[in-house]
Amino acid sequence: MSGHKTALVVGATGVVGREIVRQLCEDEDYLRVFVWTRRDLDFAHEKLDIKKIDFDKISEIKPFYVDEIYCALGTTLRKARSKERFLKVDVEYVKEVAKWGKLSGAKSFSMISSLKADVNSGVFYFRAKGEAENAVKELGYDSLMIFHPSLIKGQREEFRVFENFMITMFKLIPKKFFSSMRPMSGKQIAQAVLKVAKNPPAGAKIYRPQDVIKTNG
Repeated sequence: MSGHKTALVVGATGVVGREIVRQLCEDEDYLRVFVWTRRDLDFAHEKLDIKKIDFDKISEIKPFYVDEIYCALGTTLRKARSKERFLKVDVEYVKEVAKWGKLSGAKSFSMISSLKADVNSGVFYFRAKGEAENAVKELGYDSLMIFHPSLIKGQREEFRVFENFMITMFKLIPKKFFSSMRPMSGKQIAQAVLKVAKNPPAGAKIYRPQDVIKTNG
C-alpha cells in the first residue's frame, strides 16, 4: 500500500538535507516529496517534485498543502561573505519558509539548527541560530522539532578547515569522552530527524540527534 503523506524539503543540497530527501523518498509512508532549491539536485526519484525558486520571493509562492516541512537551510560566514547575507539565509529564509508552511496547512516543522544555538549567545553564529528558532516558534506549529547536531561529517562543496580538523581529532579520542560533541554523518542525522518525525511531539521540542539514535562515532 502506497503512502499518503507529503513533505517539503529546503536545504536539500546540503549534507543533511540531501539525506533527508533520500530517506523520505525511500519511506513507504510518503507519496510525494517536494524540494525547493536554487540549483540542480544530484538525485532523482519518482516521488520527487523539484522546483528551482528565488528564496527572496518565497512569499509569492502560492500555498499548496503539505503535511510536513523539513528545513536544513544554512550557510557559513565564509561562503556568505557578510553577516547580513548570513542572516538572510540562516534566519530570514528559514522564517519565510515556516510562514509559507503555516499558510499551506502544514502541521509539523523540522529544522536543523546547531548545538549551543542561543539568541543570547555572545557568538554571532549561535545567536543567529537562536533567532531562527525563536522566529519559527512564534508561528505556533502543532509540532516543531528542532535538532541540535554538533559536527557534521559529509562531502561539502567547500573545504572547512576547522570542522575537518575537529573531526580528525575526535577519531583519536575514546568514544566515552565528549559524547555530546562527537561528529555525526548527514545520514545519521537524517535518520534521527525522521525517527522523531514519525511521532511528532505537541508543541516545540529540541533534540540532540546523538540522543535519538546510537552512532558509530
